[in-house]
Formats: sequence, C-alpha cells, structure tokens
Amino acid sequence: MNGLTLGFWDIINQCLQWIGRGTARLLLRRHSTTGEGALYAVIGGALVCAICGGVVGFALSNSSGNKSVIDGTILGVLLGVCMGIMFGSIVENVDSTIKDLLRSVNSK
Repeated sequence: MNGLTLGFWDIINQCLQWIGRGTARLLLRRHSTTGEGALYAVIGGALVCAICGGVVGFALSNSSGNKSVIDGTILGVLLGVCMGIMFGSIVENVDSTIKDLLRSVNSK
C-alpha cells in the first residue's frame, strides 16, 4: 500500500487491533490467523471503552447520592463495552471502505 492509506482511521484501527490481539493472546493463549482483524478491532474497542466507562462511572457515582461507587463503576463498564463494540466495528468498516476506495483508484 502507498503512503496515502496511513491516515486517521488506519491508525485508530491498528491501535484497536493491537489492543484486541494482545487481549486475545493474554486470555486465550493461541495463535491467531490473519483474517481476524475485525474481531480484534471490536475487542480492542470494547476494552478501551470499558476502561473509559468504568472511570466515568466511578467519577459520577460519587456525585450522586443514591449510587454506590461499585454500582456506578459496573454500570459504566457495561455501557462502555456496549459502546466499544459499536466503536470498534465502525472503525473497522470505515477503514476497510477507505482502503477499498484507494485500491480502486490506484488500479485505474
């Protein structure tokens, strides 16, 4: 690929895939195949957003009087995972669409 394909979406996609690949290797202890990039992006997005959601849930649970810290953190992590799955899949789809468009332009 030429230098035009390395952009914002490609960098985000690669970072999410590295996080997902590292998580899968840590938890599953198996070797991966080359076609699992989308899965790794979704796992990475879920992990990153779960951490951010947990931090936000922890911070917001202190300000509300009826939520305990653990309840707020758990709720934040669960919402973060849901949002992260969507975030990872959107990033993977946008990046693959951009790469396909650049391949079609370069082939002409």
